[in-house]
Amino acid sequence: MEKSLKGINLQFLDKIDTYKINKKAEVIIKLTSAFWFITKIASYKLWISNRIFPLSPAFDFLENIPNFIHLSLFILFLTGITLVFIFPNKKILFVGILLMEIFTCLLDQNRWQPYEYQFILTFVFFLFYHKNKKQFLNYFAFLLLVIYLNSGLHKLNGSFLYTVWENMILHRFFGFEHELIKNSGLHYFGLLLGLIEVLAALGLFFKQTQKISAIALIGMHLFIIAMISPFGLNYNSIVWPWNILMILFLYVVFISNYPIKISFKKIIEGYNFVLFVLIGIMPFFCFLGIWDNFLSFNLYSGGTKYLEICVENPKELKKIEVYKFKKGKFCDDKVAISVHDWSLKELNITVYPERRILIDVIKKWKKQNPNCKATFYIYSYPYKKENIETFQ
Repeated sequence: MEKSLKGINLQFLDKIDTYKINKKAEVIIKLTSAFWFITKIASYKLWISNRIFPLSPAFDFLENIPNFIHLSLFILFLTGITLVFIFPNKKILFVGILLMEIFTCLLDQNRWQPYEYQFILTFVFFLFYHKNKKQFLNYFAFLLLVIYLNSGLHKLNGSFLYTVWENMILHRFFGFEHELIKNSGLHYFGLLLGLIEVLAALGLFFKQTQKISAIALIGMHLFIIAMISPFGLNYNSIVWPWNILMILFLYVVFISNYPIKISFKKIIEGYNFVLFVLIGIMPFFCFLGIWDNFLSFNLYSGGTKYLEICVENPKELKKIEVYKFKKGKFCDDKVAISVHDWSLKELNITVYPERRILIDVIKKWKKQNPNCKATFYIYSYPYKKENIETFQ
């Protein structure tokens, strides 16, 4: 009788655990769906071809896909993701969303934004482990760890110190003068931000440090939101909702009831190893220059490539209002166009920071503006000769 009651109690506890796991997985899918919808709407021009900023398809034969195809895919996605939010366990919806989204991202590589990649991976994990929600949560928690680990590692360099820490955070946000920053040694304190993010990411792996690590990362997101919000620098609004979403994910996965303990053994066993290679190994090849920055979650490091266009006769520019003129690094008395700022202004995203994309922008900009004389500079920090390419 006693053994029978014990067995019933164990079955009851197992059912409770299963319910909690399923509920947590459902919350993650609903949050992903809601914020995916928001980011799509906020960057709607990215997902159509009726715009000035050129598309950069993954393959040449996709070059002339008409706008109604882009627009149809956009509308279908919004419909599908709404249905996923309402019916978060319908497998067919995940298949449809992934097929549409992979195809639409092939039509323009600028759509390969880091949050887009994260959302696609989340749906892939859910589809693969549809009947094993515990493994889905395991892989999703590991994905969060990978994002923060790579993001932190990419900040441990001079480009982050100069571009983000010194210029964006200390000078523009806090108002410190450059002389004070250099003379006081504040410049090198920025390395602590990357180091803290790396340590917090590793802390997510251990049950004893999960909660404090998640709290530290939530604090980081709150600071980012304050800095880039309308009350701060009013910059890159497309990532405002993403930062809010990551706070919610950290709470749901690592702090709230039934926190997820990452099982490395489950991640690498059997066919799971394929996904582990994709998100656990390939991002590190970015440091060797053979894996894309955004697919490696290289975020706010200041170390990616930029493109500046120096225009001699701006009156020949077509649709001049889309360009944001500024004093350039290389243009002297010529009109300077920052392609980074242009992308933010028209598409509400940062241009995909790979050389092949910037070369494609140059080629198509010349085609759009055949009578405009310009010089093009692809550059990265430090601004030395070997890091600057010039094109006529």
